Amino acid sequence: MSKNINTLRTLVVYSANAEKNNFASRATAELVAELQSRAVEIVAAESIEDAKAIIMASQVDSLVLTLEKTAEEMKTSTEELELLAVLAKRQKDVPVFLLAERAKTSIIDNRKLMERVDECYSVLEDTADFVGGRIQASMLRYRENLLPPFMKAMVKYNDVHEYSWSAPGHQGGIGFTKTPAGNQFYQFFGENLFRTDMGIERAALGSLLDHTGAFKDSEVEAANVFGAHESYSGIVGTSGSNRTIFQACVKDDDIVICDRNCHKSIEQGLILTGARPVYLTPTRNSYGIIGPISKTQMSAASINDKIEAGILTSVAKDKKPKYAVVTNCTYDGLCYNSEEVEALLGESSNRIHMDEAWFGYARFNPIYKGHFAMRGNPADHEGPTVFATHSTHKLLNALSQSSYIHVRNGRDAVDFERFNQAYMMHTSTSPLYAITASNDVATRMMGESGESLTQEVIEDAVVFRQNIGQLFNEYQAENDWFFKPWNAETVTEMDGSKVPFVEASVEALSTIQDNWILHPEDKWHGFDDMPADWCMLDPIKVSLLTPGLADDGSLLESGVPAALVTAYLTRFGIVPTRTTDFQVMFLFSMGVTKGKRDTLINTLLSFKRHYDANTLLDNVLPELVASNPEVYKGLGMRDLGEQMFEYLVKHNPGQILNVAYSTLPEIKIKPRDAYQHIVANDVESVPSNKLAGRVAAHSVIPYPPGIPMIMGGECFGNEDSPQIQYLMALEAWDAKFPGFEHETEGAEEEDGIFHVLCIKESAL
Repeated sequence: MSKNINTLRTLVVYSANAEKNNFASRATAELVAELQSRAVEIVAAESIEDAKAIIMASQVDSLVLTLEKTAEEMKTSTEELELLAVLAKRQKDVPVFLLAERAKTSIIDNRKLMERVDECYSVLEDTADFVGGRIQASMLRYRENLLPPFMKAMVKYNDVHEYSWSAPGHQGGIGFTKTPAGNQFYQFFGENLFRTDMGIERAALGSLLDHTGAFKDSEVEAANVFGAHESYSGIVGTSGSNRTIFQACVKDDDIVICDRNCHKSIEQGLILTGARPVYLTPTRNSYGIIGPISKTQMSAASINDKIEAGILTSVAKDKKPKYAVVTNCTYDGLCYNSEEVEALLGESSNRIHMDEAWFGYARFNPIYKGHFAMRGNPADHEGPTVFATHSTHKLLNALSQSSYIHVRNGRDAVDFERFNQAYMMHTSTSPLYAITASNDVATRMMGESGESLTQEVIEDAVVFRQNIGQLFNEYQAENDWFFKPWNAETVTEMDGSKVPFVEASVEALSTIQDNWILHPEDKWHGFDDMPADWCMLDPIKVSLLTPGLADDGSLLESGVPAALVTAYLTRFGIVPTRTTDFQVMFLFSMGVTKGKRDTLINTLLSFKRHYDANTLLDNVLPELVASNPEVYKGLGMRDLGEQMFEYLVKHNPGQILNVAYSTLPEIKIKPRDAYQHIVANDVESVPSNKLAGRVAAHSVIPYPPGIPMIMGGECFGNEDSPQIQYLMALEAWDAKFPGFEHETEGAEEEDGIFHVLCIKESAL
């Protein structure tokens, strides 16, 4: 049963040395009883540390702090200030009340404490009824300003309990209750979801499409919080947000600069607009971890050369690119020095879009300084117009499909009326208001507590990295194996000294940005020719490396395939975000708890124990054995791992994929023209062994990370091309290891052979 959101909660803190039978304690107990009689929920803490934990874990509407210290003790006391600092970081403007004996209250000699307290009361003079009334009134005032604009308006409108004669047809959920299946659906999600699922004609809330009323107020607050001139709330995910920007900036045959490390929504933008792409290719290390595009590629000279040499761009009437898009940060957590990116690309294009779908929290923690689009004060912005898209549902606290478009206007700015035409094209006229409300709440959370929330996540990720690193070192000292965290091995301590990563303080690792910068001389990151101060690793995106690769990228004599690790973790309800041949990646977010973090460590240790013992798959992966007994019956975990490793040595699909991503296929026609062949049915399904010389009708996208290996309108090349060889390597893997199949969008498996939709040769 969920709690009533209207219930007021106060945290009452008894000082650690309070005597339970003195007058002050009895007076505090009377106050607690009075507040309870006013339907205020009491959360009691008997120590400052206990109170801090409560504040970090839950919402309160006021803090009542009782003092049992003498005036002399209060002169030097700091623990009360520390408590209020935690409260201010987590919950801004919560009213604070100080209870003390009259003498102590009047002569208290701690000015800093008094500056942070809203009201003081004497337990010897003020009555419980009077103090309780004051506290309740303050909490109500606090609650009045607690919710962000749209959420507040929606809650207020819901209180009307209207009789609607318009869509949606379920009418506040009542329609669902009329059959057993519908009623189960209604009960599962709860009444408020359905009561707030309203038609767009509710003028009291304004309009999402016209950006008026509470919708507009919400977007204005988002712009202020995220550092934009304008912000637009998205309800169809960042795919829709990316397409919106693309279509607002680009028309048919315009030249655009595209990061090849792009989401498929960028290719969809090319299809929708008919633009002519110039691609920038990111680096990749031996583990398949995606690094940054080089500075050289982003230079105006290099881009001009690409335009002149390109089959699509050399014939364009206007050689000035109208738009540039870069993914920041990459799927593996590598983030650009965005000021330099903006300066470089700004020499070629007046409109720059940073797809920061996985990076919406960067503005709120100083460790990311200079590595995100909406930096500093928007009033100081000069240069190109800059767009940023954030998937608020990914690593902020919002519902799926929630997204934001943030804009800093500069050269060639797109005015509101023109931009909104593209926005309306990609936004539903029947929005689910809960999505917009979650965007609204995510904004308020970050605006009030962004640094505290992100700092907690960073520290959790740092502790996890250090725990894994310590275990790696201990096993290595015994000539044994374990997982290795992918990060610098030597870092800078708070005093400037150099120390091993596992021995550094959490403070140093969570506050000193240089500890996460990829330096040119460093070997750990595996990227050659890395420019200084060009890229940093996001601490919360944690890659663990399994044994199998040498520092130079060559395969060792033995290894532990990451696919087997992921299969084991998944059985215990632990789902990594990415798995390559020897990399397993985990995203730390605000929903990760210390228990969840430590359970992951326990499960990794359990995997090692079973792997080393060669435990039968029947015992550790019984579902796998049951689905394919002819392949896995009687095998131990290490047996399977060794078979997988032998396959990787023979076929090396990771290296093939690296080459496929590092070399651009020959472009034959625009992505839009390729798509039109699909519409006209000038296409046919072609098996992998006959793809040589064929032109793809659409993109082929290996997952993860979901980045196009080949785009629509591009040629597969000869039979030795890495794109064809990768598909064949996957076919061999899938045949040998059923249950470990890879997902490759755009390639359909039929009788063990991948088929790709290609344009008929007669149509080209």
